[in-house]
Amino acid sequence: MVKEVYRDRVRILTELWADVNREWETMDREALLEELRRRYEEEKVRPLRGFKAENIYEKELITFYVVGRDGLGLFEESKEVFEKLLYQELRYEEIASKVLRNSMDEIRPIDGDTLSRALRLIMVRVLLSFSKEEELFQALRNLDGSGDPEFTHTAKSFSRFYTAFKLAESMSEGAFRDRLSVEAAKKAIAISIGISYPSPRNSYIALIASEVFRVSHKVLSRVLELEEADNKSF
Repeated sequence: MVKEVYRDRVRILTELWADVNREWETMDREALLEELRRRYEEEKVRPLRGFKAENIYEKELITFYVVGRDGLGLFEESKEVFEKLLYQELRYEEIASKVLRNSMDEIRPIDGDTLSRALRLIMVRVLLSFSKEEELFQALRNLDGSGDPEFTHTAKSFSRFYTAFKLAESMSEGAFRDRLSVEAAKKAIAISIGISYPSPRNSYIALIASEVFRVSHKVLSRVLELEEADNKSF
């Protein structure tokens, strides 16, 4: 079952799929992107994001893809729509599958940004309850243990992002009373992922909690005990 914090997002994307399936022949990827942006802004839903705000609506097409393929089961009957409008996401799907199979030689050469988007696809499936969290963790372990410096760097960077994101999500659900409970959860996620990576700063968690989940600055300051400089960073 989809968590409450994602239900509006899934509803908007489900409604968008209904319209896209009717109008896809006259649409291109840019038109789809702009329509997604318009609906999110109208409904005051914000894209999933980390530090970088660049191309956040394009990245949100991954969420649209997952809702259509996994949530609505549209891939077989609407394959032409996916191939015309979501060809990038189909590529991320292929890369993600190879990472999960630990077939690293099959995805070289690849840049870190593309690899991160393939991981994001796996992550979105986890967030929307279409996959188990262990699937993402296994992908991160496979990359970290690949012996490829670029893959290892991406695994560590994405692990930090995912940790911050999950803590921000939990904050939006009222799961933490104080900073100590946040730190305990942070360590628990790191143990579950099972690789060494830089722990996310609380200001990073606060940024995601504020920008994605609209957690108030008052709550963030109280729970995370942010310094004044950190408060100004989000």
